[in-house]
Amino acid sequence: MTETILLALYTLVTLFFLETTFREGEMAQVKSWDIMRVAGLLYCLAWPLMILHVTILAYRDRHAR
Repeated sequence: MTETILLALYTLVTLFFLETTFREGEMAQVKSWDIMRVAGLLYCLAWPLMILHVTILAYRDRHAR
């Protein structure tokens, strides 16, 4: 149950930042998808994973003592 809630929360955060980044690219009125625009969208997927990874490591370290 907890995993499902956390996965849903992660998905909502990721989708929010993907949508925001996509709209920023659209408002810039750039017709082509350059590497920076694609990288921005990919980073929206990556940074929540990094936060999750750090959180898990901190949790393990705290409980290992």
